[in-house]
Amino acid sequence: ALPISHLTGASRTIARLLCPSLPAMFRRAARKTFKLGALGATAYGGVKITHMWINDDLDDIKYSVNRIFYKAAKKEQERKKVVVLGSGWGALSFVRKLDPAEFQVTVVSPRPFFFYTPLLVGSTTGVVSPGAIIEPIRDNAPDCDFLRIACKDVDLDNRKVMCDGDVTLDYDHLVVAVGAQPNTFGIPGVDKYGKFMKEIEHGRAVRKDMLDIIERADVANAAGQLDKVKQLLNFVVVGGGPTGVEFCGELSDFIHQDLKSRYPKIAEHFKVTLVEALPGLLTMFHKSVGGYVQDHLVNQGVEIKLNSMVKEVKEQSVQLKTKEGVVEMDYGILVWVAGVGMRPFTRALCEKIGKDNGQTDRRGLLVDECLRVKGTRPGEVFAIGDCAVSGKPPTAQVAYQQGKYLGRMFRLGNSHLINDPQAPGFQYCHQGTMAYIGQGEAATEIDPNAFIKLGRSSVTDHMWWRSLYGDTDQLRVMGPAGFAIWRSTYFSKLFSGRNRWSVASDWARTSMFGRPASSSAQGTASC
Repeated sequence: ALPISHLTGASRTIARLLCPSLPAMFRRAARKTFKLGALGATAYGGVKITHMWINDDLDDIKYSVNRIFYKAAKKEQERKKVVVLGSGWGALSFVRKLDPAEFQVTVVSPRPFFFYTPLLVGSTTGVVSPGAIIEPIRDNAPDCDFLRIACKDVDLDNRKVMCDGDVTLDYDHLVVAVGAQPNTFGIPGVDKYGKFMKEIEHGRAVRKDMLDIIERADVANAAGQLDKVKQLLNFVVVGGGPTGVEFCGELSDFIHQDLKSRYPKIAEHFKVTLVEALPGLLTMFHKSVGGYVQDHLVNQGVEIKLNSMVKEVKEQSVQLKTKEGVVEMDYGILVWVAGVGMRPFTRALCEKIGKDNGQTDRRGLLVDECLRVKGTRPGEVFAIGDCAVSGKPPTAQVAYQQGKYLGRMFRLGNSHLINDPQAPGFQYCHQGTMAYIGQGEAATEIDPNAFIKLGRSSVTDHMWWRSLYGDTDQLRVMGPAGFAIWRSTYFSKLFSGRNRWSVASDWARTSMFGRPASSSAQGTASC
């Protein structure tokens, strides 16, 4: 047997304590187990801290320490009641920052889960399954009460929320995060015949209808109805923003990589048409990016109609107002991703507060710099996300940061800021914009200053950083490199290990076996 002196450092101490009389073989096994455990713990800690840094949650470590001292100095009192309306980006990021020892939190939403909106388009073509991109509220925010009901009205004077099922909730603080709904701009036929892409059920419906239409086209081809085949296989997408572009990219991949080989008799008739009222795509990007994306989609076979406004949507055709006049185009499915508008609840709350009290915007609830709803008592009602008009774009990135900002305001040591008119306002840090464009490529615009913060200190402002990133605010990365950034960024932002495992498995399955050309929703009842 080897002497104890053969071991060194901590391993020697562990061996003496745990196995002083065991043979050398067992002591070596104990030493290796200890080293592997330490290595695993270090790796797990590193991954955890990296994930917290990416998602701007490092302050949770500091708060967990500081709250011990706050609690020691603070007198015990009844927990205040916080009611959160919604289960999206803003609501969940806010709730996850709250201290359950200080607040009794109730989340009210007709949707019992959070879903990862950036990957919704991929669920329509089978790249990811819908179940992989949802996270139950009760799992992600276990310290909160959750009620799966819709809010009908708010009594601002008596601080009460009236919901379906004769449920009435008292609140000390109300956070409205109900999001937005698709905006049809009053165009006839859009509500009746168009398909939307805003909720998880929209993605399921688009996938089912699209696959049903392909099967119908195959039957029509067998019956010799060529005109019917062409009409059914024209997939029209209205809206040239990130969602519309991504859907065209995903759909083109699905057609070229999977559908054409499985439906060879109708392969030549597949067609994707993108309709945009503005003169360019992705107008929130630099103009050069929009041009690159347009050329890329055209090379994939997507027909792009710019400066084309939808005038009316019929059951099997859509009327477009173009420079040449009004033209009519047949379609099999029309997906509407042309913008968002207020939900009825948001509109009713705006009207209740009134224009005389500051609610004069038709896009949503006007808020101050601290996200407090204008026209309400200070510190009682807040609005975040797409339902709030804060001067920031209605994106998931904004809602996510607003929820974190508001949650930090509610923490011990900062709660005095809730009513303070001089409290530091919300500062949006735009980290970039991304869109998948098909064929393993993506268009990305990232802001290096959001990460290395040029100009904040003499170190970050060093000429080496300037020479590396330049003085421009945006770094544009296109093609496969952009796709790598797109995938890694969205993967890192997934909320749970279960989501990351499911999404990674779906991506691997798609790479190895392709996308499934049928859905479980296509039962015999759908024929």
